[in-house]
Amino acid sequence: MNKTLQELANTAPGTFFSGTFQANVSGCKAVSTKTGKTFYKANLSGDGIEVSATSFSRDLSPLEGKLVKFGGMGIKRGDDFGGKPQVTLGDKSIVSPVGEATISAPATTSNPTPLAASTRIEGVTVGMAINKAVDICIKTGEVTEENLWHWSSSLIRLAQKLQAGKLAEEEYYAIVANPSDEQPY
Repeated sequence: MNKTLQELANTAPGTFFSGTFQANVSGCKAVSTKTGKTFYKANLSGDGIEVSATSFSRDLSPLEGKLVKFGGMGIKRGDDFGGKPQVTLGDKSIVSPVGEATISAPATTSNPTPLAASTRIEGVTVGMAINKAVDICIKTGEVTEENLWHWSSSLIRLAQKLQAGKLAEEEYYAIVANPSDEQPY
Protein backbone atom coordinates (compact mmCIF):
# COMPACT_ATOMS: atom_id res chain seq x y z
CA MET A 1 0.00 0.00 0.00
CA ASN A 2 1.50 3.33 -1.07
CA LYS A 3 1.66 5.92 1.66
CA THR A 4 3.27 9.31 1.97
CA LEU A 5 6.30 10.55 3.86
CA GLN A 6 3.84 12.57 5.96
CA GLU A 7 2.16 9.31 7.04
CA LEU A 8 5.56 7.93 8.05
CA ALA A 9 6.28 11.08 10.07
CA ASN A 10 2.86 10.78 11.76
CA THR A 11 3.53 7.17 12.81
CA ALA A 12 3.97 6.92 16.57
CA PRO A 13 7.63 6.88 17.66
CA GLY A 14 8.85 3.37 18.46
CA THR A 15 6.50 1.61 16.06
CA PHE A 16 7.20 -0.10 12.75
CA PHE A 17 5.85 1.45 9.56
CA SER A 18 3.91 -0.77 7.18
CA GLY A 19 3.43 0.05 3.54
CA THR A 20 5.61 1.93 1.07
CA PHE A 21 6.46 5.58 0.52
CA GLN A 22 8.62 7.59 -1.84
CA ALA A 23 11.07 10.31 -0.86
CA ASN A 24 13.92 12.36 -2.27
CA VAL A 25 17.26 11.38 -0.70
CA SER A 26 19.94 13.95 0.17
CA GLY A 27 22.66 14.66 2.72
CA CYS A 28 23.99 11.09 2.69
CA LYS A 29 26.97 10.43 4.91
CA ALA A 30 28.76 7.66 6.76
CA VAL A 31 29.27 8.19 10.48
CA SER A 32 31.80 6.32 12.63
CA THR A 33 31.24 5.61 16.31
CA LYS A 34 33.95 5.80 18.95
CA THR A 35 34.25 2.01 18.73
CA GLY A 36 34.90 2.17 14.98
CA LYS A 37 31.52 0.93 13.79
CA THR A 38 29.97 2.73 10.84
CA PHE A 39 26.34 3.68 10.27
CA TYR A 40 24.73 5.72 7.53
CA LYS A 41 22.56 8.84 7.65
CA ALA A 42 20.46 10.64 5.03
CA ASN A 43 17.64 13.15 4.76
CA LEU A 44 14.38 12.05 3.17
CA SER A 45 12.17 14.82 1.83
CA GLY A 46 8.80 15.12 0.15
CA ASP A 47 5.25 16.14 0.99
CA GLY A 48 6.70 19.40 2.35
CA ILE A 49 8.58 17.73 5.23
CA GLU A 50 11.99 16.27 5.96
CA VAL A 51 12.78 13.09 7.89
CA SER A 52 16.21 11.97 9.09
CA ALA A 53 16.98 8.34 8.14
CA THR A 54 19.57 6.02 9.68
CA SER A 55 20.74 2.61 8.47
CA PHE A 56 23.16 0.45 10.40
CA SER A 57 23.80 -1.89 7.47
CA ARG A 58 23.15 -0.10 4.16
CA ASP A 59 25.28 2.66 2.63
CA LEU A 60 22.76 5.29 1.53
CA SER A 61 25.22 7.42 -0.52
CA PRO A 62 24.39 5.70 -3.87
CA LEU A 63 20.85 7.06 -3.38
CA GLU A 64 21.98 10.72 -3.17
CA GLY A 65 19.85 12.94 -5.40
CA LYS A 66 17.40 10.14 -6.26
CA LEU A 67 13.69 9.63 -5.78
CA VAL A 68 13.53 6.35 -3.84
CA LYS A 69 10.74 3.96 -2.93
CA PHE A 70 11.01 2.57 0.62
CA GLY A 71 9.01 -0.39 1.90
CA GLY A 72 9.08 -3.83 3.43
CA MET A 73 9.64 -4.83 7.01
CA GLY A 74 12.18 -3.08 9.19
CA ILE A 75 11.24 0.59 8.84
CA LYS A 76 10.94 1.89 12.39
CA ARG A 77 9.87 5.37 13.44
CA GLY A 78 12.22 6.81 16.03
CA ASP A 79 11.78 9.66 18.48
CA ASP A 80 11.93 13.18 17.08
CA PHE A 81 15.27 14.94 17.44
CA GLY A 82 15.53 18.70 17.18
CA GLY A 83 11.93 18.82 15.97
CA LYS A 84 12.72 16.49 13.08
CA PRO A 85 11.16 13.02 12.70
CA GLN A 86 13.63 10.12 12.72
CA VAL A 87 13.39 6.71 11.03
CA THR A 88 15.61 3.64 11.04
CA LEU A 89 15.88 1.56 7.88
CA GLY A 90 16.50 -2.03 8.99
CA ASP A 91 18.08 -4.95 7.11
CA LYS A 92 14.71 -6.19 5.86
CA SER A 93 13.60 -2.86 4.40
CA ILE A 94 13.41 -2.60 0.62
CA VAL A 95 15.03 0.44 -0.99
CA SER A 96 14.52 0.96 -4.73
CA PRO A 97 15.57 4.05 -6.70
CA VAL A 98 12.76 5.08 -9.08
CA GLY A 99 14.33 8.15 -10.72
CA GLU A 100 15.95 11.50 -10.15
CA ALA A 101 14.84 13.59 -7.17
CA THR A 102 11.65 15.52 -7.80
CA ILE A 103 10.89 19.07 -6.79
CA SER A 104 8.15 19.29 -4.21
CA ALA A 105 7.00 21.80 -1.66
CA PRO A 106 9.92 23.10 0.40
CA ALA A 107 10.84 20.72 3.17
CA THR A 108 10.42 21.93 6.71
CA THR A 109 12.23 20.68 9.76
CA SER A 110 9.31 21.38 12.05
CA ASN A 111 7.44 18.48 13.56
CA PRO A 112 4.71 17.45 11.10
CA THR A 113 2.47 15.83 13.68
CA PRO A 114 -0.72 17.52 14.82
CA LEU A 115 -0.34 20.30 17.40
CA ALA A 116 -1.53 18.19 20.34
CA ALA A 117 1.04 15.49 19.58
CA SER A 118 3.86 17.93 18.75
CA THR A 119 3.60 19.59 22.15
CA ARG A 120 3.70 16.31 24.05
CA ILE A 121 6.41 15.95 26.63
CA GLU A 122 8.36 12.67 26.50
CA GLY A 123 7.96 10.27 29.43
CA VAL A 124 11.58 10.50 30.59
CA THR A 125 11.33 14.29 30.84
CA VAL A 126 8.11 14.05 32.84
CA GLY A 127 9.57 11.40 35.16
CA MET A 128 12.68 13.43 35.89
CA ALA A 129 10.63 16.59 36.47
CA ILE A 130 8.32 14.78 38.89
CA ASN A 131 11.29 13.32 40.80
CA LYS A 132 12.84 16.77 41.23
CA ALA A 133 9.45 18.28 42.11
CA VAL A 134 9.03 15.66 44.86
CA ASP A 135 12.45 16.67 46.25
CA ILE A 136 11.44 20.34 46.26
CA CYS A 137 8.06 19.61 47.88
CA ILE A 138 9.66 17.48 50.58
CA LYS A 139 12.18 20.24 51.40
CA THR A 140 9.43 22.86 51.57
CA GLY A 141 7.15 20.51 53.55
CA GLU A 142 4.29 21.05 51.09
CA VAL A 143 3.78 17.72 49.32
CA THR A 144 0.48 18.08 47.49
CA GLU A 145 -0.64 17.16 44.00
CA GLU A 146 -1.05 20.84 43.16
CA ASN A 147 2.52 21.65 44.29
CA LEU A 148 3.95 18.64 42.43
CA TRP A 149 2.14 19.73 39.28
CA HIS A 150 3.36 23.32 39.67
CA TRP A 151 7.02 22.42 40.24
CA SER A 152 7.06 19.69 37.55
CA SER A 153 5.57 22.10 35.01
CA SER A 154 8.04 24.82 35.97
CA LEU A 155 10.99 22.46 35.56
CA ILE A 156 9.76 21.24 32.15
CA ARG A 157 9.25 24.84 30.95
CA LEU A 158 12.78 25.64 32.10
CA ALA A 159 14.18 22.62 30.24
CA GLN A 160 12.31 23.68 27.08
CA LYS A 161 13.82 27.18 27.29
CA LEU A 162 17.30 25.71 27.63
CA GLN A 163 16.73 23.30 24.73
CA ALA A 164 15.63 26.26 22.59
CA GLY A 165 18.97 27.93 23.36
CA LYS A 166 17.60 30.54 25.76
CA LEU A 167 20.18 30.92 28.52
CA ALA A 168 20.05 33.07 31.64
CA GLU A 169 21.65 36.49 31.33
CA GLU A 170 25.29 36.79 32.40
CA GLU A 171 24.38 39.34 35.10
CA TYR A 172 22.11 36.80 36.81
CA TYR A 173 24.86 34.19 36.69
CA ALA A 174 27.25 36.56 38.46
CA ILE A 175 24.74 37.01 41.31
CA VAL A 176 24.21 33.24 41.66
CA ALA A 177 27.93 32.50 41.40
CA ASN A 178 28.65 34.85 44.34
CA PRO A 179 25.83 34.10 46.79
CA SER A 180 25.45 35.81 50.12
CA ASP A 181 25.91 33.99 53.42
CA GLU A 182 22.18 33.21 53.47
CA GLN A 183 21.40 29.51 53.56
CA PRO A 184 19.02 28.19 50.85
CA TYR A 185 15.75 26.61 52.02
